[in-house]
Amino acid sequence: MNNALRTLDTPVIKDWIDYNGHLNDAYYLVIFTKATDALQDYLGLTLEHIQTTGETLFTVATHMLYTQEVGLGEMVNVNTHLLETDNKRMRIFHTMHNAQGDQLASVEMLFLCYNLQLKKVSNFSEMMQASLAKLQAQQADLPWPDSAGKGIALKRS
Repeated sequence: MNNALRTLDTPVIKDWIDYNGHLNDAYYLVIFTKATDALQDYLGLTLEHIQTTGETLFTVATHMLYTQEVGLGEMVNVNTHLLETDNKRMRIFHTMHNAQGDQLASVEMLFLCYNLQLKKVSNFSEMMQASLAKLQAQQADLPWPDSAGKGIALKRS
């Protein structure tokens, strides 16, 4: 059963295309960031909540894999899997697909809960803890992504 959360559908626009005629590597992250914004809204971490409480997310690590070229005008979608969470961290895995369902890219991201009013890392609010627990329960049957937790290395002989 696929319980990944669909967080974004977007066309690839001309401004995102590079001199090689495909999606520039920086714009993969733009797309994934838009998906993260949608995830935050889904969890209740809306702009209003951020402005009222100061609770927000700061990205502390990102590991992206480019699987397939993406062209101008192509429709892409992003699915999001909450890998793990604790009282102040959230680790997610986004996958980008085309309309045919082919995986185009993925990114693993680690976030810290940060309070803008206190100017320090803090524990998630009760609302966020409940939202994260609910999403984690909904996604309990999702398989662990093969590339999650993997670094970058050249094979040594």
